[in-house]
Amino acid sequence: MVLKINNDEIQKFIAKVDFEKGNGLIPAIIQDDSNDRVLMQAYMNEEALRLTLKTGKTYFWTRTRKKIWKKGEESGHHSLVQNAILDCDNDAILIKVQQIGPCCHTNKESCFHKPLIKLGEKVLDARMLEKVFEIIKERRDGKYDDSYVADMLKKGENYLIEKIDEEKDELIFSIKKESKSRIVSETADLIFHLLILLSSKKIELKEVFKELNNRHKAKSDVKK
Repeated sequence: MVLKINNDEIQKFIAKVDFEKGNGLIPAIIQDDSNDRVLMQAYMNEEALRLTLKTGKTYFWTRTRKKIWKKGEESGHHSLVQNAILDCDNDAILIKVQQIGPCCHTNKESCFHKPLIKLGEKVLDARMLEKVFEIIKERRDGKYDDSYVADMLKKGENYLIEKIDEEKDELIFSIKKESKSRIVSETADLIFHLLILLSSKKIELKEVFKELNNRHKAKSDVKK
């Protein structure tokens, strides 16, 4: 879920930041919250940090052009802020994000793509659902009228329900008749359309996680 805090909370956080040490700037490290990969490093002044915390999208200060710039303003590859974490000296900040599209201007996932030693592939986990869901909500609320998600939502709830029913049938058929790869593919299709439905009903994915956790706890308590 994109970070949302009020003006008082923003001011209290900014008051902790030591901008003086860097002559008005602090280094900002951007990290993908879905897989912990470092995406980029840039600089923020107080205004850029304030805009980042207020809007839930990252803003930086460019030292060459001497102005504020919004990540993804031209490309649409925004960084959706999940959390902001100061270091021990309050003079650097870690911004956890859900990244829409490539982060680097070279069209790479990360600006850090020149390792001394070849890195192994990142293992994905359930946090990928959060990433996809944030992108779906961005398509729902943003300027992406030509996106698949926007098109599904325009067609209305009944159409989306029919689509989910169709995807459910395709998954069942794949389980009975097709290969493992087809089952995986059809499962992904069904989950994706369920996420669109949740977004249309303004239900957060964490509410589903909470329900699953409550059920797990209830069963654990019974065993005790």
